[in-house]
Amino acid sequence: MQLLQWLSCLKAGNTPHAVFLVGPAGSGKKEYARQAASLYLLGREAPEKLSECPFFQELPDYTVKTVRACCEELNHQVFARGRRCLVIPDAHKLTPQTQNALLKTLEEPPEDALLILTGNEQAVLPTIRSRCMLVRVGAEDRAKMAAHLVAKGVAPDRARLAAALSDGVPSLAERYAGEEYMAFRAQALPVITDALFGVTPFSQASALLERREDGKKKVGKDALADFMDMLLSLLRDALLQQLGGGDCRNLDAQALQNRMAEHFTTAAIQCMIAETLEKRRVLTEFGGAPSLVLDALLVSLRKQDKK
Repeated sequence: MQLLQWLSCLKAGNTPHAVFLVGPAGSGKKEYARQAASLYLLGREAPEKLSECPFFQELPDYTVKTVRACCEELNHQVFARGRRCLVIPDAHKLTPQTQNALLKTLEEPPEDALLILTGNEQAVLPTIRSRCMLVRVGAEDRAKMAAHLVAKGVAPDRARLAAALSDGVPSLAERYAGEEYMAFRAQALPVITDALFGVTPFSQASALLERREDGKKKVGKDALADFMDMLLSLLRDALLQQLGGGDCRNLDAQALQNRMAEHFTTAAIQCMIAETLEKRRVLTEFGGAPSLVLDALLVSLRKQDKK
């Protein structure tokens, strides 16, 4: 759903219990979350008044203890018979363990409570994402995005794939539709297949991700990030298929998605997602050496149980 459409529904008093605002950096997701909270609690767009509202919470930190306390507060306030709202900005900063602590509230939401998450959907577990209505901020409908790419000379099949992979985010869609990314993707998918089902492809993955830095060939940080994002997207498609469906992003890898869904247990896929998210966090937030992060990722994928 697009942002303005959801805000209109909210003004009319119609909204699901959990909403995830997603979009590119700088799109104003946090501000829109507070705007929506004021509409829900106060009946008007007055986010500056939320500090005076006893039924508004904004997650102050990302510890398991704090998330559980905020969720318990939502349940306790049900006796007041009023609306309550919890905003979780930058939900991608929640660890997998903390996300699982939030899951119970998403599965059994208190009456008249609204949870609004913002952040990067690529870094949250599919079990969280599937229980929220996704609201796109700064994004286009997939069909419109594909049509936009076709108008710029992109082949229709590639345009549809790029629009799906980006979920309509224009800057991502244009990059994914480019020759460089598509060539990388064509080489990466067989490596991912081997990593999941064959002999661990250490040398193939290193060769794919090598970039020249300081006169030497090294595993590139950006290339590894793209590789992990591709893996995460495939794992999420497979898990959503097991959970009963959802919008498939990897239109060019349906056979691989089916094989993953049939081959691995739900728990194994969730574990691989958690491991990949952790490795990506090490790479981006803690500056882990890309070659070591890659090797650790490939090893972790081989540990999962099959059905």
